[in-house]
Amino acid sequence: MTAHPLDVRVLGPTMITSGGPAVPVDRPLERALLVRLVLARGTPVPDERLAADLWGDVELNRAPQRLRVVASRLRGALGEHAAVLGRTPAGYRVAGGPTDLLAAEDAAARMHAAARSDDHAGVRAAAAEALARWRGAALADLRAVPYALAEGERLDAWWLELTVQRLRAGLELGAGGESVAELTGLAGAHPLHEPIACLLAHALYRAGRQADALDRLARLRRSLAGELGVDPAPATADLELRILRQDPALLAPEVPAPASAGASPSGRSLPVPGTSFVGRDADLAALLETLAVPGIITLVGGPGSGKSRLAIEAARAVEGRAARLVELAPLRLDDVVPAIADAAGVEVGAGDPLPSVAAALDGSVLLLDNAEHVVDEVSAAVRTLRLVAPGLTVLVTSQRPLLLAGETQVQVGPLAPAAAAAIFAERAAPDAHPDATDVATICSAVDHLPLGVELAAGLTRALTVPQIATRITDRVRLLVGGRRDIGGRHTSLRAALDWSHELLGERERTVLRRLAVFAGGCDLDAAERVAPDGDVLVGDIAPALTDLVDRSLVGAAIRAAGADGQRFVLLETVRDYALGRLAAAGETEATRARHLSWCTDLVTRLQQVDDFAGVGTVSAVYAEWPNIADALETAPGTPRAADALRLANEMQSPWIVRSRSLTARRHFAALADAPGAGAAERGLAMSNHAFHSVMAGLNSEAADLLASASGLAAECGDDELALSVHYHRGILAIQLCRPAEAIATLRAGRELARANGDQREWVFTDALGSAYLFGGDTDAALECYRAGVEHDRERGNEHGLSRGLANLANAELDAGRLDEAVRLADESDVFALRLEDTQVSTMNEVVRGIAARREGRLADAEKHCRGAVAYAEGLPTMANTDLADVLVEKGEPAEAAALLDVVLSESAEGELAWLAARAVSCALACAVGDPGARELVERTAAQHAAAGFGWRRYTDRLTEVTARLGS
Repeated sequence: MTAHPLDVRVLGPTMITSGGPAVPVDRPLERALLVRLVLARGTPVPDERLAADLWGDVELNRAPQRLRVVASRLRGALGEHAAVLGRTPAGYRVAGGPTDLLAAEDAAARMHAAARSDDHAGVRAAAAEALARWRGAALADLRAVPYALAEGERLDAWWLELTVQRLRAGLELGAGGESVAELTGLAGAHPLHEPIACLLAHALYRAGRQADALDRLARLRRSLAGELGVDPAPATADLELRILRQDPALLAPEVPAPASAGASPSGRSLPVPGTSFVGRDADLAALLETLAVPGIITLVGGPGSGKSRLAIEAARAVEGRAARLVELAPLRLDDVVPAIADAAGVEVGAGDPLPSVAAALDGSVLLLDNAEHVVDEVSAAVRTLRLVAPGLTVLVTSQRPLLLAGETQVQVGPLAPAAAAAIFAERAAPDAHPDATDVATICSAVDHLPLGVELAAGLTRALTVPQIATRITDRVRLLVGGRRDIGGRHTSLRAALDWSHELLGERERTVLRRLAVFAGGCDLDAAERVAPDGDVLVGDIAPALTDLVDRSLVGAAIRAAGADGQRFVLLETVRDYALGRLAAAGETEATRARHLSWCTDLVTRLQQVDDFAGVGTVSAVYAEWPNIADALETAPGTPRAADALRLANEMQSPWIVRSRSLTARRHFAALADAPGAGAAERGLAMSNHAFHSVMAGLNSEAADLLASASGLAAECGDDELALSVHYHRGILAIQLCRPAEAIATLRAGRELARANGDQREWVFTDALGSAYLFGGDTDAALECYRAGVEHDRERGNEHGLSRGLANLANAELDAGRLDEAVRLADESDVFALRLEDTQVSTMNEVVRGIAARREGRLADAEKHCRGAVAYAEGLPTMANTDLADVLVEKGEPAEAAALLDVVLSESAEGELAWLAARAVSCALACAVGDPGARELVERTAAQHAAAGFGWRRYTDRLTEVTARLGS
């Protein structure tokens, strides 16, 4: 007996597995015998019937003997699974049935039950579930066998029936224009199918295209009369009359607006695709059902099969859970874990970061896209994440499965023929008028792969559909079935790309390969900066782009409101192909150097507008973040490293505005030893790096960096660098809880800035306010903060107001003016949310939490403090300490103790965070009746006094505890 029963799937090319691994049955006749017996679902099949099914109605003198030979070979191919094939007096039989067909039939039964009760949502969901079992044309690899041809055509007809049921239910639920593309493809493939024509006409009418709807029905009427000599059914004639009369019942029913798809609870958004999602509705519905349960789901398929698009659509549609995307395609082996940690907001240190990553991601959906080149590293990481975070759902796209226990593998293969035709119809030139037979030939030649279909449709700008249909088989099918070791990431798809490339002129080829350095697409101005060189001039770029867009090798999308022109993007596989062409041409280094220069100039130009004080310039920088990140990532170890260090320095303010300290530290560290960088440039990078180290709680690292930066400032006599070092030393002194040193350092820096007419005078003033606040001089802090806010209001500095109002709210809180503190936090949030400044959002939630705790609203206090912890995304903040304080008051000491242990272990003795946490530790000790509470309070008070720690919210807390112990 076998350890696992055979899993034989027939709704597509035959798949035979057993508990995961494929069971190879390579010879078609043996495979046909197995499938025929599986379709009998355990019932023996007589020899005569089997012989006729396998060889047709030809006279076979020795049918039983020939069957024995085929059966013997089948047993040999099945190996340890041979026992599933048995012989009875009534004929051969196989234990089990076609698993995907059985599942589809079960879903179809539920669909019919839902239809009987007019449950349209149930009909659509069940039909989609049934359709999700198809992986292509049923029995596609066996259609040369007589029974398989008939059975395959029957299953094709059933697929069409299920599709019609799903689309009809969608119309009943309010669908309209979004169904037009799919229905157009179906109608082209089945021009005499009345229900499809009626559904398409109905959808066109709902989309506001009454004339097109009537034209569709008129064409149906002519086709039926010309080819079959019949009139349309009464229902068709009735629909035509209702459309003419504009029957209100044909319009979509009123439905509640759905929640915004793709926005995670943390507010992060997944990419918004630029084209409609066609042909995978059933796959999407089934995938969403699978994603509802925590686990590992791997979308497995070849290049161009649409794995990434399906995964992103599913992640965007998941409700109630955060969804995070890690794009693995550009990463090397050692980059996998840091990239996942970065997505989770976890700092990569000396130890293994994965347990912390798992804790941060538990309960969310993690999408790991394009894992095939790092599959071993991804497997190891995912195994650890799932062990630590049982509530985590990991969705992976890869050409190879992870082969992990509990992994659900979802094959993403070719589209169904009608879906591929729908994509072709939607993407083709408006005047292409494709013939259904030609479209079927083209889609078949590119294996019904979405990318191949899109590329072929793009060629309709240059060739007629019949020309493409004639030539595509000769040129694209050449590599079908080629060995894996010669195809790389592409087999037949590679041929499609090669052919598309050959059709280009030399100018277009050059522009295409140079555009590949843009990781996030580009506008025309950017392309004209980066692509020209040698024989390609600036004036060549626009016409070359136009041609490339027409051929669908480059996509063009209308940019966001307020922006001019279009944005040009390359599909992922096209970009990969073009980068290979760039390397082959020996142009990679020169083109990447121009791309880096463009990125730096862009950031510098935006900085000169308002020093990133407003949401407009900050948003403009982050709109190009994929390009900037790619320029930084690819520069270390190349002649571009020094220029990339300059770009990192230019990114300092945008990184601060959006609290991207983990990202900033990673890039500064990678570029620290860039050969050719000047002393002032290296010193500024060290000083900037130090700031982000402080934000990450790495104060010792920051001190070392600032010492080196200070030496370079003295060496080159650079006042700007000296000012930067002064400021960051003041910030470090604050975090180390050395208020006297911080005040002296920041005052000196402010005077230097004032003398030089440098606007950073007000940055020093704001930091001085914090030094006063933490040292216990609340009035002086209020004076600094109010002056800074007034100055920022005059200048319209949104970033300054975001942070200044939050700081002022903290000071008002310590002054006991709770309502004013909350009002200021609310005003600050208006700017923080516009700028996506999570650090300020964290501070404002803490203000609300503390105000609620002081008013006795502990449930509200806990809600706000937990919100602050979530906003912090793994960076050290006071939020953990303040949440612990609320939990002490609520009588939940265990979690409070755990939070405090984390703070105390991650901060050095005597630092600001450590001293604040000690005050709450005293409150916890008092609450649980710890005998050592009094001694702990006395030690903490002495430590506060020695450090000059006077932050009133914590010193007042210590005073409360002292009073309780004394009573």
